[in-house]
Amino acid sequence: MITKQALGNILFGMADILRDKVEDYKSYILSLLFFKRLSDNYQWEIENAKNNFKIDYVRGPSPRELEVITKKKHDFLIPEGHFWEDVWLASIDKKNEKLDEAVNAIADQNVDKNGKYFLKGIINTVRWNEPAPDGSGGKKLDPEVLTNLINYLSAVDLSNNNVTVDVLGDAYEYLIKRFADENKGGTMAGQFYTPQEVVDIIVRYLKPQKGETVYDPTCGSGGFLLNAAKYARSSYETQKSIRLFGQELV
Repeated sequence: MITKQALGNILFGMADILRDKVEDYKSYILSLLFFKRLSDNYQWEIENAKNNFKIDYVRGPSPRELEVITKKKHDFLIPEGHFWEDVWLASIDKKNEKLDEAVNAIADQNVDKNGKYFLKGIINTVRWNEPAPDGSGGKKLDPEVLTNLINYLSAVDLSNNNVTVDVLGDAYEYLIKRFADENKGGTMAGQFYTPQEVVDIIVRYLKPQKGETVYDPTCGSGGFLLNAAKYARSSYETQKSIRLFGQELV
């Protein structure tokens, strides 16, 4: 499994590729990381569902049952032709366009029962195919830079075989800390980031009990609430033993 330190090294490498190329590398990294995570985990979800089927029924699924598993056993849907490998295999002159199409197709495909597109504005926050602002006819993010970024991340398995379910949260936390470190020693970014050591101490001091509610009125990215859930999981075997509420103005 990838450790937090190894994940940090991967993210540092991605940031290094993007340095001086874009104004907000965090959004680029997180969007790309999310897309890779969904693609990698798609096949893992199928294999996991097949294994669970064998345990439950003491046999392998029939072709029809396998078809249902392939279509239904996913947290998120990815339309055919819009997986990570499809973008990776695209020619360099089509890379930006293919990636932009993929993340937008995924955002359009995932709708809840109330008709809400719950991945819009999350996986497709970056306009990967945006033209360069200088009117040169090129791309804002150079296709060679994007290709280097994709090739770099392609070597990393982000499925549940290799990472914990907290991988995106860990990545976000790392990037916020890095932003704080770069921004005048954190003096301006302090409102966004609380050191993990401080969060751990406060949660262990509070010791959330079974049936209690944990409320954070300035929750930001939810670090305190996530740690409270982890505390409950380690103490009571399930994070569902407590309730979590948070709000944020900024």
